[in-house]
Order: sequence, then structure tokens, then C-alpha cells
Amino acid sequence: MLLWCTLWCMSLFWSGCVSPVAMHRAVLEYDWTVNRIETELLLLNIARTRYHEPIHFTAVSNIAATFDFRVNTGLAGLLAGVPGSDSLSLTLGSSAAENPTVTIIPIQGREFAERLLTPITEKTVFFLAQQGIDPAILFRLVSRGINMESEVLSNKPHRQEEYRKFRQRVMHLSWLYFKRKLFIGALHFIDEGHRETGRIVMTNYDLNTLSNDERQMLQRRAERFPQHHLLVDIRPGHPGGEFPMSGQIILRSFKAILEFIGLGIAEEPEFHVDPDPRTGPVTVNPAKTLTILESSTQPEEAIISVRKRGLSYYIDQESTEGASVDRWNHEAFDLLYQLYHIAVTDVSQIPSLPIAISK
Repeated sequence: MLLWCTLWCMSLFWSGCVSPVAMHRAVLEYDWTVNRIETELLLLNIARTRYHEPIHFTAVSNIAATFDFRVNTGLAGLLAGVPGSDSLSLTLGSSAAENPTVTIIPIQGREFAERLLTPITEKTVFFLAQQGIDPAILFRLVSRGINMESEVLSNKPHRQEEYRKFRQRVMHLSWLYFKRKLFIGALHFIDEGHRETGRIVMTNYDLNTLSNDERQMLQRRAERFPQHHLLVDIRPGHPGGEFPMSGQIILRSFKAILEFIGLGIAEEPEFHVDPDPRTGPVTVNPAKTLTILESSTQPEEAIISVRKRGLSYYIDQESTEGASVDRWNHEAFDLLYQLYHIAVTDVSQIPSLPIAISK
């Protein structure tokens, strides 16, 4: 009787050890798989824009896994009267099986198309800036250009002089940021006795130092333009004011961001731009906003890679340009990944038929 009780307790202990371990491993594997699917789809769509092909996303909306845990026990002995028959042997065995069903949804429809094609807003930029993202990475990726009072500076390499001036202004904003002299936030002012929250502005001075009339004046300037224009006011007399800037940063749509990176692989490559002499030391200034490499061979060391038209497109783990440029590149792709989640519609609201795939 004691032996059977011991056997029963050991089987319970054994099953208790097996099931959490299997579930822990499965959850981590599923999380890693979903992340890999999303990042590879993102890279694949960049490769598609490189060839002017339509982009398309598919989201994993649900993973349902059934776990089957089994424990087998046994007690064996030899017949009495046979030499050595007083021996007993205990056998314990366990098995765990999983049967996952993955549901995917092709992301399509009018709502998704609108979110894909609609420029991101100043509020999105404000949210991202609060995460501590370098303005140079942020604005090189999301900006179509800067609308100055006397000229428009395009963030397109084929417009070389405009592009050079755009890059210099973005580097100046980055320099101010690292000196902790760049301010970005919403305007707060009193209008007809009521406290109002207005548009987002970026300055080289604290907005709280302005009078109420001055803040209302900035609000009126910002209201002349839609929400995908971010007002910039870098004034003389304040840090970095030797290189003044007055205008609006024009923001791109997510589709335009992908096209900018895709065309930058070969058709419209970015090029090196030196900072303006009025800007202080800049620690990192890569030629490309996000370096996507193209190769006829499979890369041995890559963070992520996909195949398209017989070529590999990938992001290098370690490049010849050094650790600071590699860190920039990884942060730029991480920012792109965040923008992807902001731009993609909640899959629960997508009017598409889900596709279930069972193992």
C-alpha cells in the first residue's frame, strides 16, 4: 500500500513539473514567432516598394493551443520462487503534446487604406518624442520636408540642395536635443476666460516663459496648417538661435515612409551631409536613415532578412561603419516597427475573413 501511495505521489509531482515547463517554452516560442512574422513582413514590404510593387500586410490575430499532458507509471516484479524474484522495478514516463491553431487576417479595406495613406499627426510625433527618440532619427524617417517661410526643403535625395538643407536643420534639432535645449509640447493659453490646450510646437525656449498673448499668436500660426504639420520656432537669442528656423515640419504617411526607405536602397540613395557650421558637434550622422542591404547571397549574420526576386534584403548585425551607426540603424528599425503598429488597424475591427492554420 505504501508503495502505491509513493508511486501516485511521484506521478503527480512528475506531471506538475512537465506541464509548466512545456507551457512556458510554448508561450515564449509563440511570442518570438509572431514578432518575427511582423518584422519580416515589414522588411518584405520595404523590398516591395523598392520595385514599386503594392504593399500588403497579414496580421496574426489569434493563437489557440491545446496542451495534452500524460504521465505513465508502472510497477514490475518477478515471480516468486524464481532466483532474483524479490526485485521490483518502477517505471515513470511522461509526454506533452501541443496542437496550435493560428488565425491570420489579411489587412485590407478602406479603413486600413486610409490609415496607411493618411500622414501621421503632430500628436504621434509628440508621443514618440516623449520616448526619448533622437530627433535626427525621428524626423529623417517621418518628415516629407520642412516648409520654411521662404522655401520648402524636401526630404528627397534627388532634390539635392533642398535635401542637404533639410538634413542640416534636422541635425541642428538633434544637437539641441542632446544639449537639453529643445522643447516640444502643447500650447496652453487662456481664451475668453477658459484654459485651452492647443497645437504641438517645437522650440529652443520654454513655452512657459511666453506671455498668454505670445502663446495665442503661436497657436494662430499653427492653426493655419493641418495636423500633419508640426510648428518649429527656433529663435535667435536662445540656445542654437544662431541657426534660426521658423516653419513647419511636414509629416509623411506610413506608406510614404516605406517608399522612402525602399527607394533609398538603389533608386534614390541618400548621401552624406555635413552639419551646418553653426551646429555643435554631432556624434553620429549616417548617410542613410535606415540601411537595408541587398545581396545575391544569403547573409550569414543579420538581425532580420527576407528574400525578394532572388535577392536577400537584410539589416546587418554589425557593419563596417561602427557600433554607433549600428545602434542608429537598429533604433531606426525599432521606430519603424512602432509606427507600423500605430498605422495598422486593430485586427478585431477588420472586416476580413480570418484564415485558420492548424498544426
